[in-house]
Amino acid sequence: MRRTTLGACAIALAIFLTSGYAQAQEQQPDSPMRYVTVTTFDVPYGPDRAKVMAFLNEYFLPRTQLHPDVRNFRLLTHVWGSDGMQVIIEAEYDNWADIEADCGQPCDDYYAQHVAPTVGQGGYAEYQEMSALFSQAYSTHKDEIYLTNMNRAMVEGKTPNWVGPTPVAASAATGN
Repeated sequence: MRRTTLGACAIALAIFLTSGYAQAQEQQPDSPMRYVTVTTFDVPYGPDRAKVMAFLNEYFLPRTQLHPDVRNFRLLTHVWGSDGMQVIIEAEYDNWADIEADCGQPCDDYYAQHVAPTVGQGGYAEYQEMSALFSQAYSTHKDEIYLTNMNRAMVEGKTPNWVGPTPVAASAATGN
């Protein structure tokens, strides 16, 4: 009897968690929910850090910074704590489809003006060095995607829609 009860509880929990994920995927257009992508990796301190960060700024970040579906973007560098080498890239989207959407014209225009140098062109050796250093640092990156309720967010000093206990609502039942 105890195994049956535990088994039933496990199945119920699995269904509950799956339905919460499905609801998050099918969020309404006026939903206060936003998706936040977080990429973390380490860039060691030293003479090569500036080269990695320069490559990141010119060739890697514009695809997110210019993306028309990105609501908010941040590049964070660690300044206090145990892991000073850590770099975090954060981008916020309205829905899952926006994460997967192509950047389109803004990125096409940017990269048309910021073409990587080819063999024989000035700056080729420097570009190759920066690219190799970036690839080495980024090779151990971690990607995460979070869901946040903007009714609880403080953005640019604007007080959230509520502070304190969560009002009873559909989003409260899912923990969001």
